[in-house]
Amino acid sequence: MKWLYRTSIHTRLMVMSIGIILVGFSLLTVAAGGQMSTAARVDYEQQLQERTRLVAQNIGATIGNQDISRWSDSEKNSLLAKFSREDVQLTLYTLNQPLPGVRERGGGGSTRPENVMPELEAAQHGGTMIDERKNNAGQDTFYTAAPITANGRDGMVALLQAAVSASRLTMIIWQRWLILGLSFVLLTTCALLAGLQLSRSITRPLQQLRTSALRLSQGDFSQRVHFPWKDEITEVGQAFNEMAHQVQSMLEEQRAFASNTSHELRTPLTAIRLRTEALRYDTTLDDTTARQYIEEIDDEVAYLSNLVQELILLSRFEAGRAEAGHEQIDLVRMASSVVKEFAPQAESTHINLTLLTPDTSVLLTANMSHLTMVFRNLLDNALKYTPDGGSVTWTIKVDEHEVTHTIQDTGQGIPVDALAHLFERFYRADKARSRDIPGTGLGLSIVKTIVDLYHARITIDSAGIHQGTTVHVCWPYEPIQEEQIS
Repeated sequence: MKWLYRTSIHTRLMVMSIGIILVGFSLLTVAAGGQMSTAARVDYEQQLQERTRLVAQNIGATIGNQDISRWSDSEKNSLLAKFSREDVQLTLYTLNQPLPGVRERGGGGSTRPENVMPELEAAQHGGTMIDERKNNAGQDTFYTAAPITANGRDGMVALLQAAVSASRLTMIIWQRWLILGLSFVLLTTCALLAGLQLSRSITRPLQQLRTSALRLSQGDFSQRVHFPWKDEITEVGQAFNEMAHQVQSMLEEQRAFASNTSHELRTPLTAIRLRTEALRYDTTLDDTTARQYIEEIDDEVAYLSNLVQELILLSRFEAGRAEAGHEQIDLVRMASSVVKEFAPQAESTHINLTLLTPDTSVLLTANMSHLTMVFRNLLDNALKYTPDGGSVTWTIKVDEHEVTHTIQDTGQGIPVDALAHLFERFYRADKARSRDIPGTGLGLSIVKTIVDLYHARITIDSAGIHQGTTVHVCWPYEPIQEEQIS
């Protein structure tokens, strides 16, 4: 019974779909047919007028300086025969003969002449128009006329009238309606077949999605769905795959983060524990060794404190609890202050620390602590990985919409295969010296997070080991007037 109920629902949905398709396509066909008929009529009339004007010009060129008013009817007919076509009847009226009018049936069975035929009247004033009326045989006919001007003579010398049966346009419109009708049948058939195919294939992928979602909820994060076609259900499947991938990546990242954090915490805690046990139980320690152990314990505690603070800061940024600042900061003054802060460290290792800035002040909208944190980390890395006697250069350039910071050092460089991992937490390119070089391994991760917060860009380039490193930070910039500084 359930299968029968599902089949009934499916059938009703198919009937509704077919009805919607038929009604929709019918309305579209009628609307398109109306517009098509109007466009065909306008195009036909324009072509008739243009063709009549062109024939009038050719007749004028043929006449030249001859006085057409003196020509006989046979001469006029001979001239028109050169330009006439089977579907167009041409009539020539000279200016010395009266122009015909349109007659209509009046009261009492009598007829009375109207004004001059409207297309001839329009041609007398140098224009063209289309008039639809019945001809002498009672057939619907299109009439138009054009003035004839002879070369070398001023003004028009005659009028050319063209008459075309309306059945020609009717045939053209019916041909287009036939093409439109065939297109309607073809498109409707294709749409119905596509609807049937879609209705038959919709149950299986949905069932596959349901099964994969249940397995994913049970902890099998390797679940993926694959559909060979492209439709809305495929997009849902792709979204499901992306969600599963994100969940799996998040869990793997959390596991790696927990592993790395535990490792980073275990090493200093082990060192502290060994030294405190020695201080507590080893009675043979002299004062010098004890003082050294206390200093090492203090260094490890400072390292742990920095690590915890940076972890808290990084978690705030990644949780979206940090907001971009709106302070107006003098970038040159900020950079000078940061360089001055690192000057003693550079002097102690005989590193040439240079700052190159624009001649004028550059005002940015940001948070001062965020901005200084970025460049403190970058300068600190450059100085730590540059040997004695090397150089570190910080160059600031400003264009219309961007400030480019380039920090270039002559340090030990970075292997090419390590460049893609530099912004990962706790990643160190030189793992063998990870404990020799101070730092928590979170600096570049924090830098990348802050840079992303302000929609800036950061890239790190290095040609390899002992080739130095270059960091580019491109920060969005909108010029701010200096007098706006509060």
